[in-house]
Amino acid sequence: MASILRDKSGGAVVIARLKALEDLLKLRFGNNWVSVRRAFLDLDGDHDGYVTGEDILRFFGASKNKEIDYNDLMKLIIEKDSQKKGRLSYADFS
Repeated sequence: MASILRDKSGGAVVIARLKALEDLLKLRFGNNWVSVRRAFLDLDGDHDGYVTGEDILRFFGASKNKEIDYNDLMKLIIEKDSQKKGRLSYADFS
């Protein structure tokens, strides 16, 4: 989140929203899986070696879940993505 913290346009509200989303995702991952590897493999539905925002939303039922905003999720993923391509490798995910 360091680069988001430096982003003047983001502001404290966006930072707080992203932190809340990150905490929510950690809680949901923790409640659904006992291993990071199993979570990654389950989320990577197309078996391309990456987890995307769409993969996460698909698993958690985006149409039923208004807690996860797609734009915020993508900001969070890009922040965690070492290649900044909007997808998480296993190393980034874990």
